[in-house]
Amino acid sequence: MSTSPVALEWHADSRRSFVRWRTLTFWSLLVGYAAYYLCRPNLAASAGFLATEEGIDTMAFGSIASFGTLSYALGKFAAGPLAERFGGRRVFLVGLFGSAAVTALIGVSHGIILLAALWGAGRLLQSVGWQGLVSIIPRWHERSRYGTAMGLVSTSYQFGGAVAPLLLGGLVAAGFGWRALFVIPAAVLAAIGLVVAGGIVNRPEDRGLAGPLPEEGLELPPKAPEAWTFRVWALLARPAFLMALGTAFVLTLLRECFNTWMPKYFLDRGEAMDVALFKSTVFPLLGILGSLVAGWLSDRLSGGRRGPIMALFLAGLLAALLGLAHVDGLVRALAPFAPGLQGGTVAFLLVGAAGFFVFGPYSMIGGGVVALDFGGTRSAATAAGLLDCVGYLGASMAGVGVARVVGAWGWSTAFDLLAGLAASAMVLTLPLWRRKVAT
Repeated sequence: MSTSPVALEWHADSRRSFVRWRTLTFWSLLVGYAAYYLCRPNLAASAGFLATEEGIDTMAFGSIASFGTLSYALGKFAAGPLAERFGGRRVFLVGLFGSAAVTALIGVSHGIILLAALWGAGRLLQSVGWQGLVSIIPRWHERSRYGTAMGLVSTSYQFGGAVAPLLLGGLVAAGFGWRALFVIPAAVLAAIGLVVAGGIVNRPEDRGLAGPLPEEGLELPPKAPEAWTFRVWALLARPAFLMALGTAFVLTLLRECFNTWMPKYFLDRGEAMDVALFKSTVFPLLGILGSLVAGWLSDRLSGGRRGPIMALFLAGLLAALLGLAHVDGLVRALAPFAPGLQGGTVAFLLVGAAGFFVFGPYSMIGGGVVALDFGGTRSAATAAGLLDCVGYLGASMAGVGVARVVGAWGWSTAFDLLAGLAASAMVLTLPLWRRKVAT
């Protein structure tokens, strides 16, 4: 790998300028993508209102959720090439302001068909944000920092996923109806977008700065920078990448099950609506810690190998899911050691543990550091788009699939089935066990 003469001749002032713009871009992306999530859990938070005020039952709610997730998956397929063609900054901001506008429209809409159509459109717009981010990050960081950088920036969706339900729960507690749960978060998202827009820079060269040392990625024809089909087929020709796609399918499905259904799960356990929303935030909150720990471990302790860390976290996830499937039996088993322990408390702790263990590997595989490992600086967004597209095709089953299982057999069976999926994901990580950059 050759070394750029420009990179070797950086002066101290250029280095300081580079660090300053890298830091500003990083935090602008992190805050901006966290803000995206203000327009993500609104449908889940409105489930109780939509049932009582609009007559939308569990099956219809699950269908709308699945339609939105399918729209999100299809958007992911095109998002990577769009980011690499038009620049990550432009794509990121179009998705942000577009989803804010559509979410606000949901709050003033009438009728289940229009609600479903707008929800799908909003999810389609939101799908481009992460690929815009992923196309920017590797241009500012060396490969040896990919795991840490993506682990840190991946906290954006856990933090956003925690803050958004808190805001929505506060609105419910204050007496606002379901329409405000769409309009107010959309306005906040647009305001944050205006603040962060000036801090996002596509690449160091846009500020007259030399970037990090060149990194290995897909070898592209020198005069074919837009050869998207070449990028796609070069990725799909790697057996380990196909296994990564399978892992993304399972992990994103598991994550979306929790994001979509935890407010309803806690409601079914007898919690009030605002309390159910507040309790559901434990999943993304502990997910923040899981992403940070997993990214750091993969860079520092496993020498850049993602497979061992992912398998370790998936074993923990399997245990948490089995615990959720058998909460009452677990309480009885723990009674001699913890008298007075309530099932609701155990369920709350296990949902938090699931967040820690699912977000650790998800932050790597779901368009994260694994996409950077495969694609390098030139094709990271394409790799991330493929991983996310396949992942959210799996996640589209979370709405209707969970609704059918819970309706027929209850939450215990649903969590048993999710535990089986976690076990399958452990097997799919094996091709990544020895590889730092899968080939």
